[in-house]
Amino acid sequence: MIDAQVPSVGVPVLVYPARLRVLCVGGGVVATGKVRDLLDGGAQVRVIAPEVTATLREAADEGRLRWRRASYRSGDIDDATLVFAATGSSEVNAAVAADADAAGRLCVRVDDGPGGSAAMMGSVRRGPLVLGVATTGAAPALSRMVRRELADRYGPEHGVLAELSAELRSDPRVVVALADLDIETRRARWRGVYHPDILDLVRAGRLDQAKEAAFACLLSSSD
Repeated sequence: MIDAQVPSVGVPVLVYPARLRVLCVGGGVVATGKVRDLLDGGAQVRVIAPEVTATLREAADEGRLRWRRASYRSGDIDDATLVFAATGSSEVNAAVAADADAAGRLCVRVDDGPGGSAAMMGSVRRGPLVLGVATTGAAPALSRMVRRELADRYGPEHGVLAELSAELRSDPRVVVALADLDIETRRARWRGVYHPDILDLVRAGRLDQAKEAAFACLLSSSD
């Protein structure tokens, strides 16, 4: 029987932290883990908590976040676009989630995933490449296992190849070569860029040769 409290559908969305206004209610270890990447990405972060971890205190001292040393009050959502209910009290977290919902803001509730409107996915980062995994709260251990498998399967070379792809997309020669092609042909040429042989060149540090091979795929007249 499927647990009615577990969402059956989750929609993955990649957000850009530099455009986010984040409120984190709670300042413990869990809260710190939730906002660390957002801080590193340039999000505007407010923390409301009587006490915070040394990491959050240091970030506040450096001006990287605003910390209000207090308990949560209704109305504290203010202009936040993303809210974390990350206290040790289920009652407080429920109130935060309800206020966020009423204000039309996304809320991650750390003690009760379905009680919020969003969740943080487990992720593997390789430069511009971000691989995410989640089980909508049904099997956290499985999510962690798959994330480890992704980390083993996709190494730093995949991030380098993603960076190379971004460089090629803006190259005028590539733009001209692909401009008049139908979408399937363009996709076929880009698939050639991700060929294992080119990935092996990247892995071996032979970036100039990898770039030449990628150019050949994109500029080729035979598909």
